[in-house]
Amino acid sequence: MKQGWKRILGASMLAFAGLPTMADTMTDAMRLAYETNPTLILNRAALRATDEAVALARSGRRPQIVLQLSGSAANAADFSGVATETYSAALNASLNLYDGGRSKDAVEAAKTAVLAARASLENIEQSVMLSAAQAFLTVRRDQQIVSLARNNVDVLKQQLQAAEDRLAVGAVTRTDVAQTRARLAAAQAVLAANRGALAISSENYLAVVGTAPVNLAYPPRLPELPGSLASAEEIALRTHPLMRASHLNEKVAAIDMRRARNARLPSLSANLNIGYRETYLGGANLSVGDSSTASITLNQPLYTGGALSASIRQAGATLERRMAETSNTRAQVRQQAAAAWYQLQIARASISATRSQIEAAQYAYDGITEEANLGARTVLDTLNAKQEVLTAQNSLVTAMHDERIAAYSLLAAMGLLTPDNLDLGIELYDPTENFNRVENAPVRTFEAARVLDNIASRWE
Repeated sequence: MKQGWKRILGASMLAFAGLPTMADTMTDAMRLAYETNPTLILNRAALRATDEAVALARSGRRPQIVLQLSGSAANAADFSGVATETYSAALNASLNLYDGGRSKDAVEAAKTAVLAARASLENIEQSVMLSAAQAFLTVRRDQQIVSLARNNVDVLKQQLQAAEDRLAVGAVTRTDVAQTRARLAAAQAVLAANRGALAISSENYLAVVGTAPVNLAYPPRLPELPGSLASAEEIALRTHPLMRASHLNEKVAAIDMRRARNARLPSLSANLNIGYRETYLGGANLSVGDSSTASITLNQPLYTGGALSASIRQAGATLERRMAETSNTRAQVRQQAAAAWYQLQIARASISATRSQIEAAQYAYDGITEEANLGARTVLDTLNAKQEVLTAQNSLVTAMHDERIAAYSLLAAMGLLTPDNLDLGIELYDPTENFNRVENAPVRTFEAARVLDNIASRWE
């Protein structure tokens, strides 16, 4: 099913990307957002930090080796000036042999937490994709509205000139001219407001995509969507990344609950100590010695002041919270899918009605204009009829914008607006690459120089 949606979305998004044009497509906007959006960059870094939790958990099941070096000097008790110098070296090694399965559970919990973090990152990725689509479509809408407003101003200027010419020959009154001039001033104010709205949406596009909108292509055709609300909700509950993240976080809480209970079990550890010591008295070698000790230690908690019981209760409450969060996420995902579905139906109904409105308003305007030329209608009647046409045209532009926004919102609500499903034609971030590099707790993988260079470049 997911591969089918991937093919549908990919074909839809790239349908216009391959056309011979210099215009920026919605696919271009999504690509740039995926590569440069700060929200994605910071969450990828957060995921890499989560990866290290697996390495930290694995380290608890491996030997711990510590080298200790010390040196000291002390004056003689009779203040004779003779000093005693002591130098020692010790190598201590310990290994956890048995801890009731707590170390093993810690590794499992860390791995599950990584999977949950990946699902959360996938949700953030599709949120950024939706923001890029919304920014693109909003700029396109505002550009069209500005174009309509500019055209309206031009038409009203022509009507004002015509009214003044007709006033000169006594065909209209000064009142008619004043009404036309007032309508022109109002149209110019609307044009200024629309230009301001376009500037605001362009700034939002810059913030999301990373570049300013210059020449935006016509949006691609809408992708295929489910035929019913029930189908959309079923897909959402099955594929949305937040649902997977919630289930995985619930699993982590269950493992932590088991770890808390197992803390009451005994633990067994092996210890090895190898030491060497030299003592000098007044510069002469007084004594030299070495030692080695091997031991096995069994620890059985008997009473911890209530800490173990508190940890178990805390883990139980956390598990209960995670289960409630899963139920809450399920309700939110279903609600988002339903909201997007109904918004889509509203927009489509509005498009159909508005097209009829435009046809009727244009027919009325043409008729009123003819009647005005014959003296049966006033200039105000003509201005009002023209305003109704413009209002209907603006409503159609907005409704078509709302339909596309609702369609992509529905895809996001179903968990299908991910970069992988969109097939953006670029190399996607692979979270397993860093995980595979660090999961076994290697001694050295951190490229400090490269990381510092990347950090510095962001402040240049």
